[in-house]
Amino acid sequence: MKHRWVQLSFTLSPGHQELLIGQLAHIGFSGFEQDGQMLRCILDRARWSKSFERSLRQMLTRFREEFPSADILYTRESIAEKNWNLKWEQSAGIIDISDSMIVKPSWKRLRKKDKGKTVLHIDPKMSFGTGHHETTRMSLLLLQDRLQPRSVVLDFGTGTGILGIAAAKLGARRVTALDNDPWSINNARENARRNRVERTFSVRLGGTEKLKAGAFDLILCNIDYSFLASHLGILLNRLKVGGEMIVSGLLTADLPSFLDRLEGLGVVPLEMLHENGWVAVLLAKADARRRP
Repeated sequence: MKHRWVQLSFTLSPGHQELLIGQLAHIGFSGFEQDGQMLRCILDRARWSKSFERSLRQMLTRFREEFPSADILYTRESIAEKNWNLKWEQSAGIIDISDSMIVKPSWKRLRKKDKGKTVLHIDPKMSFGTGHHETTRMSLLLLQDRLQPRSVVLDFGTGTGILGIAAAKLGARRVTALDNDPWSINNARENARRNRVERTFSVRLGGTEKLKAGAFDLILCNIDYSFLASHLGILLNRLKVGGEMIVSGLLTADLPSFLDRLEGLGVVPLEMLHENGWVAVLLAKADARRRP
């Protein structure tokens, strides 16, 4: 029996499609196809529910508030499985994250100039996190700059596993990756094997319930803002005093609300990166005993 998918077809201007793709990817859509004013994407049928559709509508409402000129209409239908990423795979290339880090799909050969660089071998399948999106790139840049050797790392909402795998290859002692999507879990495990970090990088289906307070030196979190907002306190509880958290998936319009949420949580923003309307924030957890 073939797997079933929900396909959404959006009608909106090409200028707004890239921004919407980022938002849709963060809540689990993939297989994006752009054709003029039409944008199509898919979601595992098992994940579609009334609550999911309600979250989708809330996201679209926020999107319209941020971009009033975006006239968005969408339709929904159920379809059978096919190779959604074939067209993308045929055109995808190596992504230069920095002078010393690249993301490479398995069907591409390394270039001569890539010798000595950190190479992330990532095949996307249906999961978010290939290095193409601004939030992933900014997270990798902050990670490369801030990761301390032998750190214990949490990758919350791992997707393809790209951030946690990067942490493992950059010297983390242990990386725990979490996701609530079984497809992402399988994809992340495959990518971990591809990068030979299985001993350092472990993937779990589910949330933070079984994780100890203060267990992590660094937390990586590149997810939809509404999901982040509902988990922020829990995640910060799992972070060690003096530890850091890299948060991405924020639109510029989300930033004031996000910074307001930090009040009283014992964290301070250290650095922010901005790219094409997206924001990544580096946070540090302060010692409550030393706060005024």
